[in-house]
Amino acid sequence: MCEIFNSWILVARHKSIITILEEIRIKCMEKMNSMREFSGKWIGHISPMAMKILGENAQRAAKCKVKFNGETGYEIQDGPYKHVIDFRRCSCTCRSWQLKVIPCAHAITTMHYKNYEVGPYVDHWYRKDTYLKAYIRFIQPLTCMNLWPKSTLPAIEPPVITAMPGRPKKKKEKSC
Repeated sequence: MCEIFNSWILVARHKSIITILEEIRIKCMEKMNSMREFSGKWIGHISPMAMKILGENAQRAAKCKVKFNGETGYEIQDGPYKHVIDFRRCSCTCRSWQLKVIPCAHAITTMHYKNYEVGPYVDHWYRKDTYLKAYIRFIQPLTCMNLWPKSTLPAIEPPVITAMPGRPKKKKEKSC
């Protein structure tokens, strides 16, 4: 994350501290606004990434066969493999449903068999309302730095660079 952040503020890194903070504030304001606008373009209440995974799993689900095993347990034949679905625990033996918290192909096969809606089984982390909670706050705009009140305190200067003990390292020239 540190490397990504440093590359994100690459232009501002070598400026004074107030200018760096001002540019980071502006970048954060723009980023939060673009993320709110992005969520407005969602087709449903589930994120596009989760919808893409659901679509891929639905295509794979067409090749699976259901074998009933009780009210909440099912055995799914997926080619040479067999997987067990448990709706009480929202689990599948392929473990994809537990890891991504998005129904796997085997779970979707069972949901189609029982005429269940797939959407409610997608975890709340992939929903629009949860996504918007991260961007609910706004960073307030400020006036230009030239309009800020002038301080009577001395300007903050960078620390003095002191020479480190020991012999300085030399750059070696590489031969052709």
